[in-house]
Amino acid sequence: MDVSKLRKKLGFTQVDLARVLGVHSLTVSRWERGILKPSPHQRAILKTLDHHGDGSHPSHPAVEELLGLLNSALVDVSEISDMQISASNQFRGKVVEIEFGPVTTRLVIEVAPKVRVTSLITTASAKRLGLKLGKRAVAIIKATEVIVATD
Repeated sequence: MDVSKLRKKLGFTQVDLARVLGVHSLTVSRWERGILKPSPHQRAILKTLDHHGDGSHPSHPAVEELLGLLNSALVDVSEISDMQISASNQFRGKVVEIEFGPVTTRLVIEVAPKVRVTSLITTASAKRLGLKLGKRAVAIIKATEVIVATD
């Protein structure tokens, strides 16, 4: 799949396409230069966009629904007291499970329907943040904390 050709067909900038797919614009640039390849999930989204793109932003209801879900789930940049943080992988959601322990608390944030992120944080931090079921939260994932597995 030619990502550059598709992006231009859709009338998107690299930043636009990155926003839709929840990646950094440099990732889109690397796809276009053949340095990286989109994941199977990202290729499925690109394929859907390709089938419905007409030279302007997609207007097909299925594409609009997909973009709406992605945009509601993904956070571009979080700000803390007027300061931006550098982590690119930020996902807005709500707390759907929480187990307080004496030292650590396990919580699960649902970032999209049936897409959940689990985190272990100190119980002191959980209490300071006022975490409880149904509370909105942002899961910020740093690459140094991601575990990778293969078949």
